[in-house]
Amino acid sequence: MKSKAHTRVETRSSLLDTLFLSEKRTNLLLLLKEEGPKNSEDIKDVLDFPWKSITPQIKKLTDWGLVLEDHGVYSLSEMGAVIASNAEFFLSTLSVYEDNLDFWSDHDVSPIPFHILNKIGELGYVRVIEPDFSNVFRIPEEVMTNLMSSKRIMSFISIFHPFSLLLLFEYLQKDIEATTIVTEKVLEAFQTEYHSDIPILKTNNPIINKALIEYKKEIKNVFCSKASNLLVYEGDLKPISMIITDKIFILSLLDKKGRLTTRFLIAFEPQALKWGEELFMYYKERSKSVPSSLSIL
Repeated sequence: MKSKAHTRVETRSSLLDTLFLSEKRTNLLLLLKEEGPKNSEDIKDVLDFPWKSITPQIKKLTDWGLVLEDHGVYSLSEMGAVIASNAEFFLSTLSVYEDNLDFWSDHDVSPIPFHILNKIGELGYVRVIEPDFSNVFRIPEEVMTNLMSSKRIMSFISIFHPFSLLLLFEYLQKDIEATTIVTEKVLEAFQTEYHSDIPILKTNNPIINKALIEYKKEIKNVFCSKASNLLVYEGDLKPISMIITDKIFILSLLDKKGRLTTRFLIAFEPQALKWGEELFMYYKERSKSVPSSLSIL
């Protein structure tokens, strides 16, 4: 005679099989969750399968009480709605990892707090961009177009790079609000660039020298502009860089050995932007405004 514990394990296993061993059943649950009750014709048209192949799958779902049938209209039960919601979250999480497995396996995700990492399925469709070394400083046109057409920008900079400032210059010139978090070392690098009497680049070329003077002026603009909100982060764990706008989310991390890589993630879906903003706010709440004593002026 089977014990109650054994029966419960067997039941859970059978329900898991019911949910995930048939793509038709999974898709049907998600369809009913997203679009509500459907009749047989609607289901057949959306799933694009012969009705004869779908009816056995519906029967299994109705046998478990996940799907209800009323005069030829199918809907989720309360239990089915709960399970479908969690199944969707689980599948979206698997998809984010599976589609970019090398990136997640190779990079250090410790800068992402667990309560945010736990919702990584919200990223939806993401891509990994990996410029070759001959174009390592060239920003892909698709990325640049989205950045330059955005209405706001939030960025985290933990490694000094002139491009970081150049991007901010563009936003400030358009009077677009920009919130930037930098580390103490990056802030020091900005100040050094501005204050140093030693030329950044020793050259007698007047064109280059003029460009360097303008570059120093733009550093001052970043600190002085009313549209610029500059914060300093003092913690240890941090991403290499992060940019969130109303159109795009970009994330760059160190690899698991603490080394820089050329790969970064980009995402465009609204839920991904929301996820990225939550990550940014995590760092913002742990940052402080640049003290006036540290001003470059």
